[in-house]
Amino acid sequence: MAACGRPEGIGSARPVQADEDYRRAVDHGEVLVLSGPPAAGKSTVAAIIVDRWDLSVHLRADYFWDEFIRNGFLRPWMLESQEQNTTVVRAMTAAAVEYAKGGYSVVVDGIVGPWFVELVTGAFAGHGVVWHYAILLPARDVNVERSRSRSKTITQEALDKMHGEFTSHLDGYEKHVVDSTHLDAAQTAEVVCKSMEVGELQIP
Repeated sequence: MAACGRPEGIGSARPVQADEDYRRAVDHGEVLVLSGPPAAGKSTVAAIIVDRWDLSVHLRADYFWDEFIRNGFLRPWMLESQEQNTTVVRAMTAAAVEYAKGGYSVVVDGIVGPWFVELVTGAFAGHGVVWHYAILLPARDVNVERSRSRSKTITQEALDKMHGEFTSHLDGYEKHVVDSTHLDAAQTAEVVCKSMEVGELQIP
C-alpha cells in the first residue's frame, strides 16, 4: 500500500480469482486507520481511497458500535463508555488484521483517537501488519457546519467534546493530522494518499 493509485490496467476493486496460486500465499495488505471527530468526513474519504485499490476493504467503525451492539450500547463520547470503546476497538482491529493477512488493503474509518494508538499498534505488530494513521481535523466551526448535513445527528455538546478530545491529544501525532478545513473529500483523500506514499502516516 505504498501508493494510493490503482495499478495500471487494473479496473476492479474486487479480488481477482483467476490465478490458481491466489489464496493463502499472499503478501499481507496494509491498514490505514482514518480517524477524527464525528462529521470530519472519514467515511466519505475512506470510500474514495479504497476504490483506488484492487483488493480493498472498508471497515466502518460505526457498525461495530451502534449496529453490532444490540443491547447496552453507550454513545462512545460518554464517560462511562471507555470499557465498551476499548472492546470495540479490539474487535475492529482483529477484523482488520484478518483482512490484511488475506492480502487486502484495509481502511478503518472511525473515532480511534490517539489514546488508542498503543492498543492498536500492539494488535497489528503481533501479526506483522503495517499500519498508517491519519486524523482528519477540520476547524471546529467547519466541523459543526458539516455535521448539520449528516443524516446521523449528534448534539453540539458531543461534537464539541470529541473535537476537543482530539485537539488535546495531538502531542506527538502532529504529522498525522490532515487539516481538511478548506478541502473537499477528494482533495482530502489525495492529501492522505500522498502522506502515506512518503511514509509520514506509518506507525512504527
